[in-house]
Amino acid sequence: MQNKDAVDIAIELCLYSMKTQVFTDGNKRASVIFANHYLIAHGMGFIVIPEKEVPEFKKLLVAYYEGVSVEILRKFMRERCWKNF
Repeated sequence: MQNKDAVDIAIELCLYSMKTQVFTDGNKRASVIFANHYLIAHGMGFIVIPEKEVPEFKKLLVAYYEGVSVEILRKFMRERCWKNF
């Protein structure tokens, strides 16, 4: 993860833990909490998937699960789901 900022690292942590199902239950929720812990610790805001973006997020997430490149989903999350304060 060299040359990546905290936001990119947090998004990768989030997506990796979602895809690999590292948690016993609630993998999407737990993965967002995990990524937010990392972001907040680095003073870089948080990730939230706005309600109006959920259908698009789920479509992109399923495509990622099925092998489509993570880049589209990563860009979506950075542009529409990352909030800085």
